[in-house]
Amino acid sequence: MKFFQCLRNKLLILMISLSLLPLCGMAIFSYVVARNQIEERINLSLERMAQDTADKVDLMLRSKKEEIHSMATTYPLIYNSLNSKNRRSLILLLNNYWLNHDGYDALMVLDREGNIVAISSLDPNGSPLPDEKLARILNKNIAAFAEERRLFQESLAGRNSYHDWYRSQMVEILYSYADDDRSHHFNIAFSEPISDPSSREIVGVWLNIVNWSHIQNILDSVEMDLAAQNLRSGYAFMLAKDANTVICHRYRSNRRRERNGSEPEVGDFYRTRLVENHNLRDLREAILNRVRHFAYDPPRSKGKISGIARIDDTSFGWIVGVEVDKGEVFRPIHILSYWLGAAIILLGALAVLLTYIVAEGITIPLRSLIRSASTIASGKLDERVPVRSSDEVGILASAFNDMAGALSAREKQLQELNRNLEKMVRERTIELENSHEALKRAYLDLQNAQEQLVQTEKMASLGQLVAGIAHEIKNPLNFIYGNTRFLADYTQKLQSLVESFEKLPSISDQDRQEIQHMKERMHYSFIREDLKTLIDNFTEGAHRINAIVSDLRTFSRMDTDKLAEVDLHAALEMSLNLLRNQYKNRIEIHKEYGDIPKIRGYAGKLNQVFMNLLSNAFHAIPG
Repeated sequence: MKFFQCLRNKLLILMISLSLLPLCGMAIFSYVVARNQIEERINLSLERMAQDTADKVDLMLRSKKEEIHSMATTYPLIYNSLNSKNRRSLILLLNNYWLNHDGYDALMVLDREGNIVAISSLDPNGSPLPDEKLARILNKNIAAFAEERRLFQESLAGRNSYHDWYRSQMVEILYSYADDDRSHHFNIAFSEPISDPSSREIVGVWLNIVNWSHIQNILDSVEMDLAAQNLRSGYAFMLAKDANTVICHRYRSNRRRERNGSEPEVGDFYRTRLVENHNLRDLREAILNRVRHFAYDPPRSKGKISGIARIDDTSFGWIVGVEVDKGEVFRPIHILSYWLGAAIILLGALAVLLTYIVAEGITIPLRSLIRSASTIASGKLDERVPVRSSDEVGILASAFNDMAGALSAREKQLQELNRNLEKMVRERTIELENSHEALKRAYLDLQNAQEQLVQTEKMASLGQLVAGIAHEIKNPLNFIYGNTRFLADYTQKLQSLVESFEKLPSISDQDRQEIQHMKERMHYSFIREDLKTLIDNFTEGAHRINAIVSDLRTFSRMDTDKLAEVDLHAALEMSLNLLRNQYKNRIEIHKEYGDIPKIRGYAGKLNQVFMNLLSNAFHAIPG
């Protein structure tokens, strides 16, 4: 990809990686650590708030038990019996208790038969209740009210009793809570036997009915405390002993409160069940396993974190929970993540900007260097790179200028050497041509001499003549033969030198093209190949002349009458060689020598015979 071929882009990628990766790592680490710490602290805080709320409920229950005990034990000290004569004063006593103690819907006294002897006659505002409402309860038997009847029966048996969360029919007769907060519709009740101080005989039952809103207010105070901590999604709830039935909750009908605009209407949670209505089986199992805190995701709602605690009063066994939305708990972490992200982006942008500036400071001189290099490569060796700094790039530019100067000087030397080389090649070529002409003349002279020698009929005089000619030819032949080897060697070296100069990397493409044009104009390739051919011809001719001279000298020494061993094959070869001019280019010689050993005879005479026979045969063949 072209993007990664640019040094500036590589530096940008490197700096972004080196700067952003540690920042991202630190940001992620900080986020995880902060989230874990906040989660631990919120879990601990929710556990404490749930336990504090459970303790407050326990305290309220304990106070209500103490209050009914105080009321039930004080009554016999004031009144001797439970009869209608004491009803007015008894009602005044009950109203006085009602005014001095919070949370009661009704205080009543029953005789042993279950008849309601007296009941508090004030409404929640402290105003007297209508007589018709009181008439529906006074002098009625407790058997008409099933929920309270059980309490009466247990207390009549001598036990303090209570009734868990329920709706009292008696309270519904006395008060109209239809449009009030849902928590006003429910109650708990306490009962205690009234004993005669002297006989310890149970003479009646004291029954107090507590309005459930008194307990709901304790849980609502948790919601206000959480809202003060900017956790507006937080609230407390309470479950019955079965850890499934909701008996206190933030979401209930007719509640008078300011609702958050983003908070949805979720209906009335009173008397709903975790598993059947809200599909929160995991939360119920966590409560049954006595988990102190639990995080869960309700269906169609935001994730929650809950602190869980049980009240100490095992007779009721309620479970208190305090929960907040996960999103609200971790909002500071999310804000921190936004700030960290913004800081990373800002620092990354700053790193990119600084890297871009530094990269431009590096790449601009390099691009100038590249342009100058391209100009020099095109043949303009006087081009120089401007040096704008003293750093490594400036040093590189200076070194490049030095290289360009050296290259220019080498170019001039190469051109001068090339001119000298061409001059030397031309001089050598002229010398070779002169030597070739001399060799041709010598060869023609030798052929003429050979023909004259063969044609003479006086072989004795021919031997002396041949010896003299061979001696005279041998001296210039040695000169030509020896110089031919040197000429071939020098020519090869000159050609290698020219090719080496052409391969120099310092020569520009333009100079190479100029040299190639010069070679084409002077037919350099033809001259090089022709020189090889000329030298080969010189060498072959010299070999031929040398062989002929050797044969002539051998032939001249055979002019003796001494008997000696003669090689017939060699004698025939020598005769053919001396007579070559008569048959070459027109007669093809086939040699089929037998395995003939040397014989004893006169070599000169045998050669004369062979030459005469062969010469006559050559002349006899037309062509």
